[in-house]
Amino acid sequence: MPSNLTPYLFALAAGFVYTISALLAKRGLELGAGTVRSLIYSNWVMALCFLPYPMLANQSLGPDDLKAGGMIGLLFFAAQSSCFLALRSGDASMVTPIMGSKSVFVAFFLLLLGFSPNPIGLETWIAAILTAIAVALIGWPGRGSKPTIKGLGFALATAAGFGLVDAMVPHFSHLSDPFNVLFCMFASVGLLSFLLIPLSTGKFIAFRGQPDRWMWASCLPMGVQAVLMSIAIGFHHVPTEANVFYSCRGLWAILLVAWLGKKIGLSEGATPTQTQLRRALGACLLLVGIYLVTLGDS
Repeated sequence: MPSNLTPYLFALAAGFVYTISALLAKRGLELGAGTVRSLIYSNWVMALCFLPYPMLANQSLGPDDLKAGGMIGLLFFAAQSSCFLALRSGDASMVTPIMGSKSVFVAFFLLLLGFSPNPIGLETWIAAILTAIAVALIGWPGRGSKPTIKGLGFALATAAGFGLVDAMVPHFSHLSDPFNVLFCMFASVGLLSFLLIPLSTGKFIAFRGQPDRWMWASCLPMGVQAVLMSIAIGFHHVPTEANVFYSCRGLWAILLVAWLGKKIGLSEGATPTQTQLRRALGACLLLVGIYLVTLGDS
């Protein structure tokens, strides 16, 4: 049995809950909830989910917590903004496959910054690379897609930014109390989200009926997945391995869209056989990656 089974299970659960949130959010966006508006409300709910963290800490909030949490929160917000710019560039279909490289970036930044207390094993490196390939296979756009260099750049910056965040979280959280650092991180994300309000289209506060019902339904699971993932990487030194398990959200998405998509009215077209085979291959590579992580951790 893997010695770090707890963070792996938390990361796996986080990926599943994220997928539920993403499907609900997608339905809200299709009905007109607004991309930036949905992101802002989601960030605020996510920040609220971390309000109890300081009360669970063994020490009071200090300047180091504010500095470390604020710095990581700023990087997280910058990665989110880069993702939004990629979407605005018309390359939404490219964000998912390129985000698969996040696990590789986590391992790279851990090595570059010297944040890993133990050497990253060969099995973990192979698992991270397989995960990147798997997510690309699962989420690669169809033949009609024509990504731009600018959009690809923003998508790559998104993966690198989130990878850097996940490499920094376990290091800085263990220099202080993880509860305090994580609270400051997501509190800063919530505060920075106020800067996005001018970019929102339409009336920001006014209730939009059905679109907002789906949007609010997606916000809570998004906050829950953030808490689960914060436990997986903020309280344990296995961010690369945890991201391999978290990447199973690509697999969860395929299964949930097939089961839940039509029930909630998602506009998902018929999937060609070639795409189904490519996604099946990606799913198999994900399972191999998970096996390698558990093998290296036994």
